[in-house]
Amino acid sequence: RVQESCSDATPTINSEEGTLYFEGSALANDLTNRYITLSDGTSSNRLIIRYAAGNNNLLNAQFRVGGAVQANISYTLSDITDISKIAFKFKQNDFALWVDGVERGTDTSGIVPSTNTFNQLSFEDATGGVPFFGNTKNLKIYDKALSDYQLKEITS
Repeated sequence: RVQESCSDATPTINSEEGTLYFEGSALANDLTNRYITLSDGTSSNRLIIRYAAGNNNLLNAQFRVGGAVQANISYTLSDITDISKIAFKFKQNDFALWVDGVERGTDTSGIVPSTNTFNQLSFEDATGGVPFFGNTKNLKIYDKALSDYQLKEITS
């Protein structure tokens, strides 16, 4: 079967605040990285949701501005090959990772990039490597940081 892709999508991406929502799973628990990224096409300015290499069942969300990590939140899933509903919220000094209806981690200190910095959604690390091999049931970009109530609703 040929690999599926997302092309010619024109999402509205707000670099100053937003929420990246993903519903899906990894194809295998083989300790390889699998990235979904909002970025400017570089690894210096990006938001990633990834299944992390070398860490059995680890889900990681990270936010970088100018190459510096602003938020780095991890959560261990029971099985990365099971479908999960994941949301990562970002705005100045307010970052949160929600998984399956529960807030799994927060960071209350960090900056966000200037307007129009993020302009790409990709199923890789933002620089053309580390593709996402997994099942995707749903993927959404919200141009606002959703409330806790909204995050609980979309991830439950």
